[in-house]
Amino acid sequence: MGSSVAASTLALPVAAERPGRVKRVVFRLLSLALAAVILALAMEIMLRVTVNSSFTAQTDAPLRPSAVPGLHYQLAANYWRGGVRTDAQGFRWRPPDNRPIGYSVLVIGDSMSYGSGVSYEHSYPPVLETRLSGSLGRHAAVWNAAVPGYNTTQESILLEQKGPIVRPNLVLVQFCMNDYLDPPELTPGGTLDATRVDGDSHLSLIGLLYRSRLFVFVKEKVKDLQKARPEWFPIWAHYIHSVHKKPGWQRAEAALVNIRETATRLDARLLVVVFPVEQQLRIGDRDAQDDLLRFARAHDIPMLDLYDSFRAHWREGLYIDFWQQALQFDKLHLNDRGHALAAAEIEKRILKERDVYVTAQTAADERPQQ
Repeated sequence: MGSSVAASTLALPVAAERPGRVKRVVFRLLSLALAAVILALAMEIMLRVTVNSSFTAQTDAPLRPSAVPGLHYQLAANYWRGGVRTDAQGFRWRPPDNRPIGYSVLVIGDSMSYGSGVSYEHSYPPVLETRLSGSLGRHAAVWNAAVPGYNTTQESILLEQKGPIVRPNLVLVQFCMNDYLDPPELTPGGTLDATRVDGDSHLSLIGLLYRSRLFVFVKEKVKDLQKARPEWFPIWAHYIHSVHKKPGWQRAEAALVNIRETATRLDARLLVVVFPVEQQLRIGDRDAQDDLLRFARAHDIPMLDLYDSFRAHWREGLYIDFWQQALQFDKLHLNDRGHALAAAEIEKRILKERDVYVTAQTAADERPQQ
């Protein structure tokens, strides 16, 4: 009897202590959560005030707002400053030539085709023009309508605007692994705001999350690490591995169908050239390319995949170098060697299917110069 009374007496303080312990644990967790929120808000404010490089794309392109629905912005026409020059159509300038044009190409794409990071004469469009003029035995003209930051939807709209002016023999579409993204916003300072270019841009929790500077900053730093050291991550963990599963990927594919239809109306041949990013080559991941090729075959879209040829040469250095050129982890834009290889592969495809890309076009058709 005495022992049971003593046991019950001891149990009372223990039972009384349990609610106190729970309260202390809850209080500590709430304190940690509040501290995390305060820290996140402080970092958000600091990033908005002091850091811009992770959120805006610096470009030498003379961009201006566009009145064309869906384009958002475009290259300024008749611009000439700092080594950048455009013509009356807002294309990259090419030297005038009085010789009749025997074969014309219209390039549409983004900063890759624009020539970001290299001297323009070393980018693949003018290199391709020189190569085709020699190999085709007729004067070739490559008109470059690429605009930095454009996705495939914008490129489709631009082709509808500029295609009838050029009336090319060949429409060459440069497709990159970020073409599924939403278009960036042109800032008053002429940079491209990248806070909207992934995820849902509509009013939603995800849309608000992608407006956060802190979220975008952390996400981009993880991407930078994957670009710099792709071997440290399993293939499934790479952002590039799942881009073809993003909602914007289907939008890009639909735009390719529209481009095919526009090229048909222009009586022009079409070639979509798919450019890989370096980390895909280093980890041996081509899931996105394979998905795109399946779609192209199903919709009768001619496509040139540069993955195999680039993987055979990537150790030679095909992309912008961090230390020597950009001081940022690019691994998307090509250097001189990469552009030269791209031009050679495109020329090889045109010559291999000359009956399709050249002979089928009227040999006597001399397209007007712009």
